[in-house]
Amino acid sequence: MTSRSPWPALSLAALLAWPLAGHAADPVLGSSKFSQNCSGCHSVASTATVDRGRNSPSMIRSAIGSVGMMGGLSSLSTTDLEDIAAYLGNAPSSLSFAQTTVGQTSATQTVTVRASRTAALSNLAASVSGDFARSGGTCGSSLPASSSCTITVAFTPTAAGTRSGTLSITHSGLTTAVPIALSGTGAAAATQSTISLDASTFAFGNQTVNTTSGAKTLTVSNTGNAALNFSAITVGGAAAADYSATGGCAVGTPVAAGGSCKLTLRFAPSATGSRSASLTLKSDASNGDATVSLSGTGQAVATPQASLSPSSVSFGSVTVGNSSTAQTVTLTNSGSAALSITDISAASPFSATHACGSSLAAGANCKISVVFTPTGSGAASGNLSVSSNASGSPHTVGLSGTGVLASTGILQWTDSSAVAFGNATVGDDAATHTLTLSNTGSGTATLGEFTVSGSNAADFRVDGSSTCAASQQLAAGAQCTLVLGFSPSAAGARSASLAVSATNASTPDAIALSGTGVAAAAPALGLSAESLSFIAPATGTAGAQTLTFTNTGTADLHLTALTLSNSSFSLGSTGSCGAAPIALAAGASCTVDVSWAGTAASSTETATLTITGDMPGATATVALSGQGSSEEPSNQGGGGCTLGAGTGAADPLLILMAALAGLLVWYRRKA
Repeated sequence: MTSRSPWPALSLAALLAWPLAGHAADPVLGSSKFSQNCSGCHSVASTATVDRGRNSPSMIRSAIGSVGMMGGLSSLSTTDLEDIAAYLGNAPSSLSFAQTTVGQTSATQTVTVRASRTAALSNLAASVSGDFARSGGTCGSSLPASSSCTITVAFTPTAAGTRSGTLSITHSGLTTAVPIALSGTGAAAATQSTISLDASTFAFGNQTVNTTSGAKTLTVSNTGNAALNFSAITVGGAAAADYSATGGCAVGTPVAAGGSCKLTLRFAPSATGSRSASLTLKSDASNGDATVSLSGTGQAVATPQASLSPSSVSFGSVTVGNSSTAQTVTLTNSGSAALSITDISAASPFSATHACGSSLAAGANCKISVVFTPTGSGAASGNLSVSSNASGSPHTVGLSGTGVLASTGILQWTDSSAVAFGNATVGDDAATHTLTLSNTGSGTATLGEFTVSGSNAADFRVDGSSTCAASQQLAAGAQCTLVLGFSPSAAGARSASLAVSATNASTPDAIALSGTGVAAAAPALGLSAESLSFIAPATGTAGAQTLTFTNTGTADLHLTALTLSNSSFSLGSTGSCGAAPIALAAGASCTVDVSWAGTAASSTETATLTITGDMPGATATVALSGQGSSEEPSNQGGGGCTLGAGTGAADPLLILMAALAGLLVWYRRKA
């Protein structure tokens, strides 16, 4: 056969419509029939077209009925077609072997491979899978033209029941391998053991590393009619050493027919994480080896883990001789074992009290109360220390405070340590935030400047509605308010800090200020193309092309004008955009149709479509070009319907021409 074969591709319905005969196809006879009836047009017995007939007489019959030059083959019988199909496949589609006792070898069956009368075969090979094996035959790696060879296959079942495999033949005359299904039935020997397990998997769950789990029992039964003898009982796999199997099942200890034995399985992980293995029991059982999957997870040895929160505590200013308000530190055991506490203490002038006791359970926490009692004026610092059996002991928290004399002021923010303004549009003012400043000391404080500093200090301000002001006298026990504003100058996180100065008074720590600038909503124009090219055929004009406008912004887009720089180009009225002005909501799209009036006689023309609107930049452009062509439109399929591109074997015109040529050859031969 050649690549110009006129056999068409057939639909699945056509293949299914042809009934398969019960005839046992003979590829040797098929070779003779192929030479007599087909080799005049098909000099090779395997091409992409002819291969469709391999083991498919229905495809060949349908080709005879639909290809005119094959009409002379309509007299071929169903048996003839089955033999030819088998020859094209070089084998029957399947071989079935008689029932064979497990471990025994069946009678062989033979497959014949034929070379065509004109072409030798090379790279001849045959592979067999399953309980089947190649047991002889005359086929080597090559086969001369007009000759045949044999491949002999035998069946040796390894277990009782239905067994299957495949004989796959390849050679230079085939475009794809020929698969031949192999099947047979294994029969248990008259006296043979059979192994059965009461479980195929054991999951031990979580187990602490280097400790042994509870036992799990596996029952092994012999359901055959002969004694079961073990040849090996082994644990294998990535974590084989983590599992053990002991008990009454052992090599050298047969299990009587109908009897059973038991194995005790245990898990002792040597490392953390998933640990898997498998238990394999090898024996003389007719159904082969038995396997059990083993799994478990190693967990780390339980340990305590101590942490303190917060990591530091500031008491601010406290009058010498007085005690501050108590502040709380939380001790947490986030480990997996109890935390043994040996000491909780704070360095003077700080003191600590607690009810944590001497032990804290895994996952639990307790509170430690810390007080500052300054013994002199000025800054003081120290640590709260917790000693325990946790790694990293002792754990500490930094403590700080300032002692002040009785006649001085103490300034404190009474209602905030940080101010978060949240989101605000760039250039707009967020809602103001009010802070209260109190003098908790015993003397009058003179307020200094309120200073905003930091990376984005200019975005924050002290509002004029504040009652606190520089140089203001704030008596002991008095208060004033400070109003803060936020107006972001850019999008994104914005931050700064607020500090206050004073004379004759201690001052509080700086207050963190934060807010987020959000960009104002704006439209944006997205185009489906930045340029359009038109080619006019020899007759007529180029077809219209569609351009899509999309509002990729966050606000309504308004397009006020669509302008063309060359009147040879035009905008159609069928697009969804309509005429300008055009309004598009955020995320919406619409289309315009662009046409060129040029013909094949026209020279190359260009133009620019300018879109004007309220998007960034105010305008956007699309480059347009048109060019004439002297080529006529392609009439694919010879003026009729076409199945392909007009040049392939599926084109009706090509099929008709091939049929006429074949008819002419037939007529000349007959004459």
